[in-house]
Amino acid sequence: MKKRNTLLLLSTLVALASVAQACSSKGEEKKEELPAAAKINTDPVTLTFYGNMSEELFQKLIVNPVKLKYPHIDITLVPMSKKIDELIASGEVPDILGDNISNISKYKSLSLAEDLTPYLKTYNVDTSKIDPVALDTARKHSGDGKLYALPVSGNVVTMYYNKDIFDRFGVPYPTDGMTWDQVYELAKKVTRTDGGIAYRGYDFQDAFQIQYNQLSVPIIDEKTEKAIVNNAEWKKMFENWARFYSITGNEVDATTYGKGLNLFSKDKTLAMYSTSSFFSSMPEAVKNGLNYDVVSLPSFPEAPATGVQFEGGGRMISTTSKHKDQAFLALSAMLTEDAQRLIARNGNAAVLTNADINKDFGLDIEVLKGKNREAFIKNKNAKPFSSITKYDAAAFGILRAQFKKYATGQADVNTALREAEELINKSIEEQRKQQ
Repeated sequence: MKKRNTLLLLSTLVALASVAQACSSKGEEKKEELPAAAKINTDPVTLTFYGNMSEELFQKLIVNPVKLKYPHIDITLVPMSKKIDELIASGEVPDILGDNISNISKYKSLSLAEDLTPYLKTYNVDTSKIDPVALDTARKHSGDGKLYALPVSGNVVTMYYNKDIFDRFGVPYPTDGMTWDQVYELAKKVTRTDGGIAYRGYDFQDAFQIQYNQLSVPIIDEKTEKAIVNNAEWKKMFENWARFYSITGNEVDATTYGKGLNLFSKDKTLAMYSTSSFFSSMPEAVKNGLNYDVVSLPSFPEAPATGVQFEGGGRMISTTSKHKDQAFLALSAMLTEDAQRLIARNGNAAVLTNADINKDFGLDIEVLKGKNREAFIKNKNAKPFSSITKYDAAAFGILRAQFKKYATGQADVNTALREAEELINKSIEEQRKQQ
């Protein structure tokens, strides 16, 4: 019996030793499996960044956050006043390309967008910290199962209103969480002429509400590459927006259509206007007497508390860069919580899942002090289109033109949508011939 117990003890010790050795081997294997690129090269490097922003914002939102995490990386701005075709011709394409997520296809067509998927794995970037709608939007615009850009900031579409106009007519101010039906009724109450001045109730910037619509209705079927706009969904949205222009005193024609921003910020005769932020021009408007506040973008009943789809800034690495790994490190630094908080404070939505960051939205914007900053973070982004193609940009230009025809009385809604479908399909065919 004693001999048997001794043998059992020896067997157990051997087994434990084998497990320990296996664990040690696994640990060594993990170290060996780490790709060489994961070892950060800290040699000083200067990267170039292609973007549309002031030097002041560039230093605050790009240079400083990157420098804080990676002191060896310097970045200089290449303004978008230099066209990308010119930079290609001169062999001076910047290392990092900053542009709207919806423009990824443009850089793909120029063979300038580097797939970021390998870099995400190499540097163990946790994409679960990025808002899934923003990330999904970037993936859909990238296509081919790849990711050509990381989202870093989002534009927010809200509804601004002139408090003086509502006070003049004794009408309650708009509130967060309104439906389009409620805003329509409100617009009728503040569309009137008083003291020889014609006050208009509501207008909007069609580029956002059509191209990034709240119901996520696509414009082209990616499988057939045919237009899909002559349907009940687009008709519903067209009729919803156009009804505001049927209010007596709020009509538009071919020359007055699309003038809402000036009517709101300069003439101060427009009661409500929905658009993305226009913080750069707002100080002048406030100085000249605009007494405004802001509420969340009104929504459809079937999509409550839902704004437009994600529309915002992305960052790409150019395929021509000689410092791709360092460029990726710079991109990742723009997604730290500190960097994202700076983005939110300066008037763009952060793209991290940490909701507390966006509570700081607009804190560094002087004209938002004392205003309803919560309006910018009330709505969630609508889901991206189920179908996104390289032909979308041109197609939306056609659809907006057709909405204008309908809104200004040059065509009924059915004709406008039927013509839109025909024109989009024709445009697709023409683009194919040029490929």
